[in-house]
Amino acid sequence: MKLKRLISLTLTLIMLISSLAVSVAAAGRKEALPTSAGIKALRNEFAIDTAPKAGSHALDYAYYSPVGKNDSGKYPLVIFLHGIGHADYKGAQLDDSDFPYWASRELQSRFSEGGAFILLPRAPEDKLVYWSKSLIESLRAVIDDMIEKHGKNIDTSKIFIGGSSAGGEMTWDMIIAFPEYFAGAFPIASTGTVSASDVKECSSVAIWMISSKKDPVVSYAATTTPLWNNVKNYNDNPASCRLSSFSDVREPGGSGASDNHHMAKVVTYDFHMLNGAVYPDVTHENGIGEEISLVSPEGIISWMNTLSSDYTGNAGDGSGNTNVSVMTNFFDAIRNFFLKIVNLFQRLFGL
Repeated sequence: MKLKRLISLTLTLIMLISSLAVSVAAAGRKEALPTSAGIKALRNEFAIDTAPKAGSHALDYAYYSPVGKNDSGKYPLVIFLHGIGHADYKGAQLDDSDFPYWASRELQSRFSEGGAFILLPRAPEDKLVYWSKSLIESLRAVIDDMIEKHGKNIDTSKIFIGGSSAGGEMTWDMIIAFPEYFAGAFPIASTGTVSASDVKECSSVAIWMISSKKDPVVSYAATTTPLWNNVKNYNDNPASCRLSSFSDVREPGGSGASDNHHMAKVVTYDFHMLNGAVYPDVTHENGIGEEISLVSPEGIISWMNTLSSDYTGNAGDGSGNTNVSVMTNFFDAIRNFFLKIVNLFQRLFGL
């Protein structure tokens, strides 16, 4: 009887200590602004920094920190990569994005830890350089710089990366090169080609693909379908992978998007519309063929809460699969040439 009482008291003490630790961490956490504060106010919560030069460039980046005074909490790190035409100057990737809504009280509170770091790197488009394999090392330096400066509060086993269009393509490039860094990735309307061997390289990373069957830029039949089949066949845990297939893409407020390639705003409110309703004209499935129903507030963040990796945060301790063939560099140069023409056209006509 005494032994049972002793065990009971011990368990109670452990629970009290754990509860106290959580309370102390929560007490130090920064109080995030509500979404009602508006996107401009939320953007002002971000700081701007620059990583050391690595590869060909030293990339600047914007970031939000959930850390408050005397905060000992550990938080996930979520990285979002912009598409082409959103990075003409330092901070443009912040000014020209609604992803800062992820710094709001409503979305921060959805993380199991009560908050997350939000990181928005910038491709140096002012120098006519765009997301491509040539920036893999430079982008890794951004992540390493964040960990070096904020590692006391970053849970390195919960690093996530996503991006839209060319940013989605760069998302694939990063998880193929450094799969050990990432617990999950969410490429949106990603351009480029990802082979079966590429998918095998990042088989440890949970993938949430977001695509549209009417995307005018990326063919669903020729690109999304075979890529999703490779993910289902070669990912280590296909049940953790998801595909969201849109027909007509909408803004969070309900109006139609400018076109069906522009799905970045789908994640602005974590896959839910402004009124909390689920998006219409979309289906979700996992890698073992099960249909997924998202019920508010379930979305990408609730998916992230279930994922983790073994990454310890030691810069450069991974596989570093950054070998790029001469042929790849050649096609990369051609791609960048055409992107420069497109971007110059956008600037000339204010598009």
